[in-house]
Amino acid sequence: MADVVSAFVAAIALVVSVWSVLYAARQTKAAAEQAGISNTVASISANDMVLRALREVHLLMLERPGSRAYFYGGKPLPEHQDERDAITTIAELLADVMSSGLLVHAEVPDSKSAHPWSDYCRHTLANSPVMRDLVRAHPAWWPPLPALLPPG
Repeated sequence: MADVVSAFVAAIALVVSVWSVLYAARQTKAAAEQAGISNTVASISANDMVLRALREVHLLMLERPGSRAYFYGGKPLPEHQDERDAITTIAELLADVMSSGLLVHAEVPDSKSAHPWSDYCRHTLANSPVMRDLVRAHPAWWPPLPALLPPG
């Protein structure tokens, strides 16, 4: 009789052990799915934050007709001091946004917008003497940007 009872207790212990392992596996799977969702939300949020900041800089460009050419059209910094100061200030803001975007995307796992953002930064630096000169003059102000500068 004692053998039957101990076999019964052992069977119950085995069932409970198997159930707890399966339950733990299910919880682990749910946690992994939640982490994936959190990473996706973080990526979307990071990209949205960067694009909002970029829109603000573009609005400043819209307020100064012709200023876009200094950032995307290869136009050199203007000679007139007031215009020069305004373009330099917009360039500093754009460098802030570009640098911030690179840093944010580097920290967000699985960001699908990290590569396009790097491409945008390279394109802007390649097509803007103002941005190139600014980043070369102050590489420590925007640490991720100097590595994206075109040679020369």
